[in-house]
Amino acid sequence: MEEYNEQCKIVRRKVEKAIEKGVSIVICGPEFSGKTHIRNILDISLRQNDYTVYYGVDHYKQFNKFHGKTYTDDKFWIEEINNNALSDILNHYEYIETTLQYPDMCK
Repeated sequence: MEEYNEQCKIVRRKVEKAIEKGVSIVICGPEFSGKTHIRNILDISLRQNDYTVYYGVDHYKQFNKFHGKTYTDDKFWIEEINNNALSDILNHYEYIETTLQYPDMCK
């Protein structure tokens, strides 16, 4: 549990720095690894800084297709479990990985 909590603190700091820099964010990891928890904590900051939240790359692609590739000028937050799905995104983004799952949920 301590390792999971430490991961959440580190990832939260990385996300806060990315928001300060104004770059888009892709947070990727297995289910129950803290992605949604961190977004919920930083929801107000994401909204105040005009981030659009997408629940997976497919959701992002639905709204941002351009000549067969995926692109937007807007800042975004994408929660994804499959890092292979990121290849169509042309935008620069901060890639943040979560690897540890919440201990009671991954059994």
